[in-house]
Amino acid sequence: MQKVIGEFEIDIILNDGLNDLWEQTKDFAGITQDYFYEYFSQKQEGYAIKIKNVQRYLQPLCLKDEYNVSPPQSFLYV
Repeated sequence: MQKVIGEFEIDIILNDGLNDLWEQTKDFAGITQDYFYEYFSQKQEGYAIKIKNVQRYLQPLCLKDEYNVSPPQSFLYV
């Protein structure tokens, strides 16, 4: 469908060791601790993006109709 359902601002980008990063993000990351450590396996540190001012649109925007652009095929629902 290639529609945008909302927007947000980036608050801060976190960069830390894995244990500290997990402690900072575990309450809102939306993933399990096991998945977190599997994702960052063989890494010493990781990054996370903290967001703010989340707005969900009442009606999704079609990028093609609104801006005459199409997202890449790898576009994901975030």
